Amino acid sequence: MRILFFAISLMAMPVGAAQAQNYVGISGGLMTYEANDTEIDSQGFTVVAGGQFDPILAIEFSYSSHSSVEVEGADYKASVMALSGILRSPGEGFEPFLRLGIARGDSDIANNDNDGTEDGFIFGLGADFSMNYNSSLRLEYVQSDMGDADSDRLSFGTIYRF
Repeated sequence: MRILFFAISLMAMPVGAAQAQNYVGISGGLMTYEANDTEIDSQGFTVVAGGQFDPILAIEFSYSSHSSVEVEGADYKASVMALSGILRSPGEGFEPFLRLGIARGDSDIANNDNDGTEDGFIFGLGADFSMNYNSSLRLEYVQSDMGDADSDRLSFGTIYRF
C-alpha cells in the first residue's frame, strides 16, 4: 500500500519541465507465476500509471493480475505490484525502453497454506509505438524476481498521455 501512495505522490508533484506528462495504460497477455513449487501459466491484464519527467526518464506504477485458474483441485490467483524507473530511447514513432524497479507479488491458493507475499525486483524491456501525440501501443516483456516467487509477463496494450 505504501508503494501505491508513493507512486501517486510522485505523479502529483509539479514539474517545471515543459515535456513532463503523465500517462495511464492497460495491456493483456501471457503470464507465468511460480511460488512454493507451484507454477501457473495463464492470461492476465496489467494497468499502469506513470509520469514522464524527462525525454529519457519516467517513473511508473504497475499492477498485474493473473487469471484465476484451477490447479490440482485448488483455485489459484496471483498479482504483482511494482514501482519502476523507465529508461527510454526517444524517437519518432518507436521508443524502446528498459524497466528496473521494486515489486511485490501476492499469491492465493484455496485450501492450501502456501499463500504468501514476496518482495523483490522487477526488470524488463519493451517498446512504445506512437499512434499520435497522446496514445501509443506498447509491447513489453517483464520478469519479476521476488525471493521464493517469480513472475514473467509478455503483454501488448496501449497507453494514453495527458
